[in-house]
Amino acid sequence: MATPVNTKELDQMYRLESDRVQRYYVWDAVVRVSHWVNVVAVAIMIYTGFKIGGALGPSGTAGTFNMATYRNWHFVFGVVFTVNGLFRAYWFFAGHTYRQWFRFNFWRADYWREVWWKIKDYITLRYEDYESYTLGHNALASLSYSAVFLCALFMALTGFSMWGQLIPGGFLNTLFGWVMPLFGGETHVRMLHRLGMWFIIAFMIHHITFVFYVEVYREKGMLSSMITGLKTRPLGWKPTEKPWVQAKKKSA
Repeated sequence: MATPVNTKELDQMYRLESDRVQRYYVWDAVVRVSHWVNVVAVAIMIYTGFKIGGALGPSGTAGTFNMATYRNWHFVFGVVFTVNGLFRAYWFFAGHTYRQWFRFNFWRADYWREVWWKIKDYITLRYEDYESYTLGHNALASLSYSAVFLCALFMALTGFSMWGQLIPGGFLNTLFGWVMPLFGGETHVRMLHRLGMWFIIAFMIHHITFVFYVEVYREKGMLSSMITGLKTRPLGWKPTEKPWVQAKKKSA
């Protein structure tokens, strides 16, 4: 026989839990909206890219979704992704305090110590302590997002250069025509464009997997923070400047 739920006790428990934490507004509306715009745009570009390349079977020449349609959708969401990325790059400098990937002090030795420390955490799946030592991105995350941003820039350049080949002398061909000879012609550009897609897919798999992992095992509210903008920390929480030092002291 099931035990009846005491709603008053549950309400009191939730109130006590909320009294023991404080919430920080970390991701502003621009960051959150641009994140989800990217999710939709990248998902559609990956799907249409597979269809264009024939990896999901022939798209055919008849019906609503033929090859031309897939190419057009790929181009439209490539433009959406590019405009969104350019505005996000602007917001990197002009937006809210935590809009930045701002542990990117790559000229400091401590930055690379933190990167190596986080790599070991990812490899060993150790999330016992110091996962929440900063409200923003850790050093490894900032390095990864910078690599993804450069890859996205490369994808835009190669994508628009290939599209420009359809209209020789047109606007896109004039603006991005230099990309083709730089990378050895259309065949090489197409191959590199596809390799860039696989890099983005690999990043997405890692990103989604570890967001859920950390959400379940350590940092509650991390997943919802990209919807609400809020991150939760215990009362009295303070950021840790050199968490790897604290971790060594504890394990000693």
